[in-house]
Amino acid sequence: MSTVAFVPSVRSRLWASGTSFALGFTLANYGILMVVRPDQWLWLGAAAVLMLTGAAGILFADTNRSVSFWAVLGLEVFLMFTLLPLLWTFTVATTPADLTARSLWPNEVSWHTFGDVLGSSSMRRAALTSALVSGVATLVSIPLAIAAAYALVRLRVKGGRIAYALIIAVLLIPLVALAGPIADQVISLDRFGSRLSLIPPALLITLPLSIWLFVTLFKRAPWSLGEAVRADGATRRQRFTRFVVPVFGPGILLIALLVFVVGSQDYVLGAALSTTDAPLPASLLMARGDLDTASSATIAAAGLLWAALPVILLLVVPRRIHQLLGRSYR
Repeated sequence: MSTVAFVPSVRSRLWASGTSFALGFTLANYGILMVVRPDQWLWLGAAAVLMLTGAAGILFADTNRSVSFWAVLGLEVFLMFTLLPLLWTFTVATTPADLTARSLWPNEVSWHTFGDVLGSSSMRRAALTSALVSGVATLVSIPLAIAAAYALVRLRVKGGRIAYALIIAVLLIPLVALAGPIADQVISLDRFGSRLSLIPPALLITLPLSIWLFVTLFKRAPWSLGEAVRADGATRRQRFTRFVVPVFGPGILLIALLVFVVGSQDYVLGAALSTTDAPLPASLLMARGDLDTASSATIAAAGLLWAALPVILLLVVPRRIHQLLGRSYR
């Protein structure tokens, strides 16, 4: 099927260019008048990027290239709002213990806080809780999600669209709305504070997310290849090794990793259902248990270490993740 490239209009590019240049000009003036070094260089650098984008948009406004400068501007703003908080977190984490971070750009860098985090028994226990809860919830969710997604995509079950809409609704529902009732049930069962009590509520995150991702995976799968293998007289084992494993194996592994990462980032249920064995995100945010005395540098360093896995995942397989997140059930 052929596709037609979308070419933005000249007017759209000029508006995007003007907006980008105006934002850059505003940042530059604010940085010069209100910000002191070394942060001033960050403001001026961001301003230069926006102003150059505006200039490039004007130069290439009347071309046939399918480049949207609104998209370029959006990406630049997104990166700024993402990288600057990460830079501040890094600055707080690496500021020496006898100093207080005063600027976004680190003046002095000390790595001892990361060693303290890795050597902290309370941090390791909280991280282990997160890994165990998310890992078990992921292992339970994957086979259930595979069966549900296969039924939605291949069997065309009656009411499938309604079921899928309910799955998406569960995925989007704010967990804070369910945290209170779930906590009451856990307390009534005398399991409050137990690691095991965190696993069933975690399925509210991992199961609908797994189904959504597997629906996308199965919609993109070359099912005709499986039918061809079957028509060639392959046994069930041969179909599994020649079709299922090579076609679905990488996708299943990637989905499992994504679901595990998302499940391990939850803090709402962890904070609501545990006070002693809370997962790491809840422990850091709520300063639970032994973390009450943790400094801001310790919490920042632990947050950066915990963010390493999703960052690595995004850097290693960005295209596959985009393919999974870029399509919907139809």
